[in-house]
Amino acid sequence: MGSCNGLPSAKASSGSSWACPLWRFSRVVAVAAAVAAFPAVGSAEEATASRGPASETGNETELKSADVPGGVSGAKSWLNWRDTDQIEAFYGEFLLAQWVLDAAPWNAYHSGIGFKNSRTQDKVVFDFAPQNTSSVLSLVVPDVQHESEWQAVLLGQVTLGWRDGAKLIFHPTWPKAFENFVSLGKFNGTVFNSFVDWVVEYFEPRFKSFQPLEVASSAAGRGRTILRSRMCHDFVTDALWILYNNGAKLKAEKPIFRDHIILYARHMIKADDFAKTRRGLRTWLRYLRSVFLYIDEIKKQFTSARHALIANWKMGIPVFLHDMDHDYELHLMPPFINYCYLPLAIPPKVHDPFGTNKLCALSLEANVSNTTAPMPWGALLAAEQSMDRPEVFVALILMVLVAVLSVEFTKPPVPVPLLKAGKME
Repeated sequence: MGSCNGLPSAKASSGSSWACPLWRFSRVVAVAAAVAAFPAVGSAEEATASRGPASETGNETELKSADVPGGVSGAKSWLNWRDTDQIEAFYGEFLLAQWVLDAAPWNAYHSGIGFKNSRTQDKVVFDFAPQNTSSVLSLVVPDVQHESEWQAVLLGQVTLGWRDGAKLIFHPTWPKAFENFVSLGKFNGTVFNSFVDWVVEYFEPRFKSFQPLEVASSAAGRGRTILRSRMCHDFVTDALWILYNNGAKLKAEKPIFRDHIILYARHMIKADDFAKTRRGLRTWLRYLRSVFLYIDEIKKQFTSARHALIANWKMGIPVFLHDMDHDYELHLMPPFINYCYLPLAIPPKVHDPFGTNKLCALSLEANVSNTTAPMPWGALLAAEQSMDRPEVFVALILMVLVAVLSVEFTKPPVPVPLLKAGKME
């Protein structure tokens, strides 16, 4: 299954300044950069609305989230499901977008977790969706605010803003947008009510941002996820673990696959403090400028993001990633990035980003020999990255001092007039 998000189309503005093709991220990247590269982000409510008025079953109009007093917080009291009720859990999904890669369709899905009460026949869905559903890059690329392009590039005088807000939604019925439901197992109402308590008391108040990228590493000798994504599918995974830990025995009635956008890193460090410094902001901006060199390719085909990251890697520029709690600095390794369908890990199974049972949009090995950064900007960015270090400034000062001292000591001696010896009286 595919990602929960995407991009609209737009054109980048042109300019005469040397910084224009490298820099205008507040107006180009954050708003229109990798346009048309990914499917649109969406929620069940928006997908249902796009299909017209609420449908009717008999004489009853489909209930909406707004019909529940208190929203998510009011779900438990609104439902009033008994501890003795038999509840069945479902994995629900609907198609967001579809495009073609190498003559094969590539689908993007949104997912949620549904429940059905066998006593009342009530059906509900919980899902997690971004507030900004216009694009994927708006979730991972900051809105760069600046007063002067030169001050931003040279001094790091910029402000980074984020539009990655997200919300948990409770649907008091199965929305018509959801086209497919797969049964995951049955349990009693006690398990379900414990799940709702977790949603209301922990997940809904804590998780307020949407992050579609996960980071994996095999540098330590074994492959593992070192930073999880935080999107619709991840909420479903967390929900399944809550059900499992409360005694539910879960098993899908047919195979379920979900999508992963995976970055592969040799190592990752928290950059909360560094990202606030002038040098850190310059480096983050340099990373964005390097990606922007490939924006035309990415607009044509989203898999071109790998070429951009390979060139960025060759320039020696780290990748930056922002999530709800921290900023991270990533030093990537081959294959850099991939877009893969992997089996949904149903507890007690755990997701393995390096598992063999998967379908990926890109090859599992990256060819780094046929990618070069565009000239002259690639070479300039690489030089800028190499020189943006404290020791370079110290070295320049020492060079100036040595030059001044060498000139001083190599001056010819000033001739001293000789005194003629006089007679003593």
